[in-house]
Amino acid sequence: MGDNEKSKEELISEITVLRKELENFRSKERLDRASKSFANKEFCTTLVSELPEYLYSVEFIQGRIIAMFHSKQCQEITGYCPDDYIANPNLWMDMIYEKDRERVRIFLQELREPLQCKAIEHRIVHKDGSVRWVLNMSTVHRDANGSALRQSGFLIDVSGRREEDERNMKLLDETRRNSFTDDLTQLYNRRAFRVLAEQQVLVAERIDHSVLLFFIDVDGLKYVNDTFGHGAGDKQLVDLALILKSTFRESDIIARLGGDEFAVLSMEMSPDSSDLLVKRLGENVEKKNTTDNNVIQLSVSTGVSRYCLDGSDSVANMLGRADKDMYERKQRKYNDQKQTCA
Repeated sequence: MGDNEKSKEELISEITVLRKELENFRSKERLDRASKSFANKEFCTTLVSELPEYLYSVEFIQGRIIAMFHSKQCQEITGYCPDDYIANPNLWMDMIYEKDRERVRIFLQELREPLQCKAIEHRIVHKDGSVRWVLNMSTVHRDANGSALRQSGFLIDVSGRREEDERNMKLLDETRRNSFTDDLTQLYNRRAFRVLAEQQVLVAERIDHSVLLFFIDVDGLKYVNDTFGHGAGDKQLVDLALILKSTFRESDIIARLGGDEFAVLSMEMSPDSSDLLVKRLGENVEKKNTTDNNVIQLSVSTGVSRYCLDGSDSVANMLGRADKDMYERKQRKYNDQKQTCA
């Protein structure tokens, strides 16, 4: 055998060995890649299972659900296990509280941008029948035509925080009511009257509508307190509060300013509104005295002022004018009684 033939056989043999080694290397590479892929999948599955949030993903074709994933935390939050969602693909929407479904549907429809993630809080009906609040962070992937391909996101149970928020709101409302309410009569107090009256006169200016302020004072309250006790005096104040509510409209602002002083802010309905309301108040007081037939008769004096719509007036000025008018009327009533007795 010549040297050339020998070299040729050796070369073929070496190539064959190299091909086997290359094939072995490729096989090993494929095995390593598969092993790593499996390891990554296992890692992702483990990672998802350890997250406290309930993760979900739903895939669609032409609006029809074709696949879904729900992490095991779904059972803790909703009561349903992942298999329940597979058995009933509509369960996710069915468990949303009925009054919140339309709001959630609109929220999902408005998710348009790719990877745009937004949150909504809504209620769900737990498997045990209880209603819970969840934070739903969601994103929707769409095709070129705008049809949903995949909806993904996570849910967090926020029932505890919502309940705390509701308790805080109730406490805040109660505190606000207490700060604006007179303890004895349950009418607005001076502070509330000032705030509400200032808002009302601004409205009156805007619509160019006249406003009346009535200043009411209980006659002889000090005498009643000193003679019959503060309980009797308090009863007169409470009685007057009820009379004011029956005399004026529900939309009028009625307040006890303090002591024996009351105020009412009312939209003027006609040129003779002030006289008619003062007369009605007197009649209702007299009716109360006749009905109760008490030894202690309730008596009040009333002053009236009108808000000037030229921008120069204020609630404080109205109170001052109404107080002055009330005092003058009280003096005339006192003088008339004095002349009658003489």
